[in-house]
Amino acid sequence: MPKVSVIVLTHNRPEMLRQAIGSILRQTFQDFEIVLVDDASRDNTPEVIKSFGDHRIKYIRHEVNKGEAGSRNTGVTNSSGDYIAFLDDDDEWLPEKLERQMRLLESSPSRLGRCTPVF
Repeated sequence: MPKVSVIVLTHNRPEMLRQAIGSILRQTFQDFEIVLVDDASRDNTPEVIKSFGDHRIKYIRHEVNKGEAGSRNTGVTNSSGDYIAFLDDDDEWLPEKLERQMRLLESSPSRLGRCTPVF
């Protein structure tokens, strides 16, 4: 099980997505999975994702557009990490982003950075 699930939502922005995924894969902290939710793109998004050839990328495609909230829910439902991080498809991370956040979370009291499910 990965430590972090990085959830990326996308819709018809394959070149921006390529940059976003690249910034995740260049992280100095490597214990992650990428849960990529394609919200019914009608372009070459699947080919862009396949071009990375990284087993840590989970690709989930909506057949109909569910919007941001629906896509985030899909991402969270399909994640398996201890922590969740969101990255928009038109954004990029600096290489040490996850490492710094994990160091801070792991050295903080347990009540910080964690949610307790209420069922």
